Amino acid sequence: MASTAMSPVRGQAGQAEDFVIRVEDLRVEFRTPIGVSSALDGITFEVPRGKTLGVVGESGCGKSVTGLAILQLVPLPGIITSGRVLFRPHDGSEAINLLEYERMGADMRGTRGKNISMIFQEPMTSLNPCYTVGNQIKEAILLHQTKNHKEAKERAIDILQKVGMPNPERIFGSYPHELSGGMRQRAMIAMGLSCTPDLLIADEPTTALDVTTEANILELMRELQQEIGMSIMFITHNLGVVAQMCDDVAVMYLGRIVEQASVEEIFYDPKHPYTISLLRSIPRLGTNRKEHLEVIRGSVPDPYTRVSGCPFHPRCPSFMPGICDKVYPEALHLPSSPQHLVRCHLYNDLNHQEVATSSGDKSS
Repeated sequence: MASTAMSPVRGQAGQAEDFVIRVEDLRVEFRTPIGVSSALDGITFEVPRGKTLGVVGESGCGKSVTGLAILQLVPLPGIITSGRVLFRPHDGSEAINLLEYERMGADMRGTRGKNISMIFQEPMTSLNPCYTVGNQIKEAILLHQTKNHKEAKERAIDILQKVGMPNPERIFGSYPHELSGGMRQRAMIAMGLSCTPDLLIADEPTTALDVTTEANILELMRELQQEIGMSIMFITHNLGVVAQMCDDVAVMYLGRIVEQASVEEIFYDPKHPYTISLLRSIPRLGTNRKEHLEVIRGSVPDPYTRVSGCPFHPRCPSFMPGICDKVYPEALHLPSSPQHLVRCHLYNDLNHQEVATSSGDKSS
């Protein structure tokens, strides 16, 4: 399918908002013989140019599927049923809806790796066992940056060295099975960074790494971000990394974004009961070693089960019978902070004033 250019999205002042990617009402379903699972149920967000958006939430909430859907890489039987993914190139041209490209067409393949790159969560299943690590990195460079094989090899070795690979020349000629889990993870990071993309989708990029290498990788990402204006969508469970890396945070639960705000507001003034519960479950220095961490009661519902009302209400400490279990909450922008979005009945017009104060007390 031929690409279709979209009109620029305008801000309130009439100026084009400076974003690299904007996702609008994105829905993804997995249709299986035992039922339909709504992996993404109408999520909307954007990643500003040169900024980092952290995406957090429990396993199974749809974080990884979001990254895959942006690149049209959702595996079967998953399908994107609706929504738009608007991408704006760094040259300031009009935003393009990536979902209008053919999934494996030349336009979409030309966007992957060059404009939008992804560090996948599991490197052993993402690296091809039949080719050396160096050849896989070199292939992306040859496809998007240069046709000179010698130059492509030099760039590949250089990026392997930057991500902390010992003896990068030897690693260039090694196969994935010859590397440890942490080294495979670094190879995936090198591949994602090799073409200096406009947007890097990092799906748990430092999970298998030791803390020293993790710090080096995060520093490399920040350096590239400042050098080329790269935006990052950082998917992680590690709220410490979110506090260190991110400008804004989107909190996901059961395929929906339940709260989105700046990193300072999320950590110091969270509003949604789920966000508050996540923050309370973090270990803190200075607490009694015998003191138990707070946990979120219950478990994530079965993905094939539709929960009426607010999807978090069976586990919510602020559950209001007759409201939370009946009506799905709308996305609200708080009057005190228009950029702070929350989906919770506690913040409707009737309850906002009295609840806003009490939620601040709970998070302290």
